[in-house]
Amino acid sequence: MSVRSSEPAGRNPSALSGALLGVIPLVLLVGVVLMALSGAVLARQLVAASGFFVQQEAALVILIAGFVLAVVVFALAIRQVLKRVAGWQQSGAIGAAQFALWALGVTALVVVLPVLLAVLLPQHPAS
Repeated sequence: MSVRSSEPAGRNPSALSGALLGVIPLVLLVGVVLMALSGAVLARQLVAASGFFVQQEAALVILIAGFVLAVVVFALAIRQVLKRVAGWQQSGAIGAAQFALWALGVTALVVVLPVLLAVLLPQHPAS
């Protein structure tokens, strides 16, 4: 199985294109999360006359579906980025590949940082 880059033959990708490629999964993740939150708000407004418990259930279903969709989109985007990086490495564009991998590392840090903050910061500080 050969992995080929989509860059034209004879043209090495720049470090900037590598860095931008590594940020694509984060951008897609933020987009899916915003769509899920917007969908939950819209669903709550559509079923507002039905009562609180129906609103809560509708919002919960949409948020769970959005979370699952976000995980799938994020994983597929990372897979595609890693395929492109492998192609760049095989074609000799090491600089762009390194910047893409660094950007993926920053993306992972941004995704994990809220979880780390929630675990490390005290929830009930002493009075």
